[in-house]
Amino acid sequence: MRTEADTDRVLELLKRYAYQSQSYSILRRDKSYFFSPSGMDGVIAYVVRAKVALAAGDPVCDGSNLRKFAAEFRDFCSAHKWRCCFQAATDPCREAIEELGFGMIKIGEEPIFELDKLSWTGGKFKDLRNDTRSAKKHGLTVVEYCPLAERRPAWERQMEELSATWMKFKGSGEFAFLIGEPSLADPGDRKYFLVLNDSQVEAFVVCTPIYARDGIYFDLMRRKERTLRGTNQLLIAESFRLLKEQGYAMATLGTAPLANEHVDDPGQSRIIELALKLASDHLAYFHRFKPIYQFKMQFGPTSWEGRYLALWPQRFNPIVLYALLKAYDPSGVSGKLLRQIQRAWQSIRT
Repeated sequence: MRTEADTDRVLELLKRYAYQSQSYSILRRDKSYFFSPSGMDGVIAYVVRAKVALAAGDPVCDGSNLRKFAAEFRDFCSAHKWRCCFQAATDPCREAIEELGFGMIKIGEEPIFELDKLSWTGGKFKDLRNDTRSAKKHGLTVVEYCPLAERRPAWERQMEELSATWMKFKGSGEFAFLIGEPSLADPGDRKYFLVLNDSQVEAFVVCTPIYARDGIYFDLMRRKERTLRGTNQLLIAESFRLLKEQGYAMATLGTAPLANEHVDDPGQSRIIELALKLASDHLAYFHRFKPIYQFKMQFGPTSWEGRYLALWPQRFNPIVLYALLKAYDPSGVSGKLLRQIQRAWQSIRT
């Protein structure tokens, strides 16, 4: 059973080794922790759905131990008769564990922004500049809210209202697994950037640390249903500027899971297309992956990094897709979806 001491231990491990962008999310209470039986320094956070153990990102450990630690976790899963997967694994993790017999499906690429190299000059960024100017002209400003330094109950109330409106629109509960939560009652090392119109919160973003990269991950964004032109663009652009001033080296807006971008293998593409179709029927969040990808592109990433679903046994099974969707939205995915996935999987294999 997970204890408070485990959580404290994991936070210290994150501060030493966390490289994967969404690593801070493993502190959420839905995760179980696997510690090395041989005494290696590290942790693998996971959930079990439909007898599939889904590891949340890379193992958090020294890079030289990735392969051995993943092998211990695979053996642990095998002893429990679970399938074993690493969701949103990075290239270093992929290179380390492919030798263990894991299959790999590339699920997308993550945009990386080196903050000291950011420049939005030139014709390529004309629309972005016009959008941010429009937002400023309407009186919108971006501030960082630091709840541990000074509480602003009015702002927090409005942030909660925006989250409630978003959940109503989405039609299911708050997402989990590798997606965070506002956590205003317990901010930890999260950062909050708000768009204000006078004292009214128009939108906000919650960011989490990527300790080993001196970076920041833009975890989730909430906004009013109707916003002024350029609200979202101003929020991201000004947040980048503030982070750069604070000395951060990099930031990332994250990868839309199963986005089917930059995937060259036809077999992988068909699997991802299946996932998109079925997920969009049930979860509005997944349906919007394409515009989310395009939104991130407009800020001019410095580079792109691959993200993978690592499978053991390596052959894809539709139960893995069901387990993945169930992990992200436990209250919104039913057994009926599993039967639909199985039927659809049979259809694309014939």
